[in-house]
Amino acid sequence: MAKKDHNNGITIAKAIGIILMVIGHSGCPQFLFKFIYLFHMPLFFFCSGIFYKEMTGSEAVIQFLKKRIKGLYVPFVKWSVFFLLLHNLLMLVGVYNPYYGYEGGSSFYTLSDVFQKLYLIMFTMHDYEELLGGFWFIRALFITSVLMAMFSILLKKVPRKKYELLCLLSLLLTVVIRRIAPEIEFWRDISMGTLGAFFYISGYLLMRYKSYWHNKYGAILCCFILFLSYLYFRDGISMGCGYNKVVTFSISALSGTLFTIYISSAIERRLQIVRRILYYIGNHTLDILALHFLSFRLVSFCIVLLYGLNVSHVAEHPVIKDVSMSHAYWWILYCTIGIVLPLLLNAAWKVIMNKIKRS
Repeated sequence: MAKKDHNNGITIAKAIGIILMVIGHSGCPQFLFKFIYLFHMPLFFFCSGIFYKEMTGSEAVIQFLKKRIKGLYVPFVKWSVFFLLLHNLLMLVGVYNPYYGYEGGSSFYTLSDVFQKLYLIMFTMHDYEELLGGFWFIRALFITSVLMAMFSILLKKVPRKKYELLCLLSLLLTVVIRRIAPEIEFWRDISMGTLGAFFYISGYLLMRYKSYWHNKYGAILCCFILFLSYLYFRDGISMGCGYNKVVTFSISALSGTLFTIYISSAIERRLQIVRRILYYIGNHTLDILALHFLSFRLVSFCIVLLYGLNVSHVAEHPVIKDVSMSHAYWWILYCTIGIVLPLLLNAAWKVIMNKIKRS
């Protein structure tokens, strides 16, 4: 996610996507949460697919997989191991505690716990720390990449409309898997990968026909579809939806994605200051993905001090719900800190590393 893109409009779209993700985690009003989840994560798969290059032989497949291992799997393991090693320290300072957390609280890890989790991180891309909750996306995109490599080998002799066929096949596989094995973790992961592949391939295909949808009429149509989707999914929706909602969710997600790309292009052309800010954010999405939940804890600590709450509430995940729900403005601070602090930490880290290299 942190790789710099040569297409600045797409970089801006990624920035918008990561901002929406942080807002969605920040305890924002329900109407906003519901809108964001109509499309924000498929946007990243779509943007990744835009830069896909057709694989014409086994060597190309190997190079593609090497790049995905380096760009997805390795950062996933690095961040996961880093937070794993920090776990007991975070327990000591109150970021984790036995009373609050994603699954009801945490405890100190023994050496055996650490090695077990390390094994699962490396070989299943599971059991990472709750502060890395958004890392399901990296796992899903990595699975999507592996599936793309497999599909390219299996369908290499298909002469025409190969990627259109892949698009339909990915969507069909998602529906079938979620119908047959919705509760099995392995197949849930595969279905996220197949649905991700649908959006990935859509990015590759639809950019070929950009002139047909990348205009004000296409934007209006996408807005209309998003509005209907918002009304249709009364209880909200996400990429983990049931088999009977996969197709309708995909339509909604593509509409939101195309509209976001249209808006991103407008920002690139007209709003210079906003453009520069979003460029920077769009090129540091991995840092925000990895650190925004930890940054939220700083806001939670301030809330605990301000309202005189028990300090154990700092460990509420992702935010202190009672306060964030009753006071509408806290989600804005959560969102701001969740974006700004990871960028500051990244900048500080680079300064430190540069000084070490020079010395």
